[in-house]
Amino acid sequence: MVDQAVQRLIEDDQRQAELQRQKMDQAKADMVLSMKEKEAMLQRQRELEELENEMVRQYAQKQQERQNQIQEKKDALEADKDKIFRRLEAEEMERRRRQEFQENLRNELNYEEQELAAALREK
Repeated sequence: MVDQAVQRLIEDDQRQAELQRQKMDQAKADMVLSMKEKEAMLQRQRELEELENEMVRQYAQKQQERQNQIQEKKDALEADKDKIFRRLEAEEMERRRRQEFQENLRNELNYEEQELAAALREK
């Protein structure tokens, strides 16, 4: 009877030890799983940050490309305006040169007519 009681105590101790070992094993497994889940979550966060950074970079690049295209169009328009202005300026200078030439011819003709009229009056 004492042997049975001792045997039961030993068996109870062994069961308690086994339960304790199982709890420790489960706690270790839970901790490993938790760490793996945390590492996976951190990795996913890093990937999302990298993706977001890439998207921001691509957006900025597209914005810069659009700005460059707009500036190229503005520059082309400005060049066209300058070309038109230079052509109009050259045309205006030519018109003034011709007008001045005609005015000089009129003045010379008028002068010659006056000299001829004066010469005729003197005769």
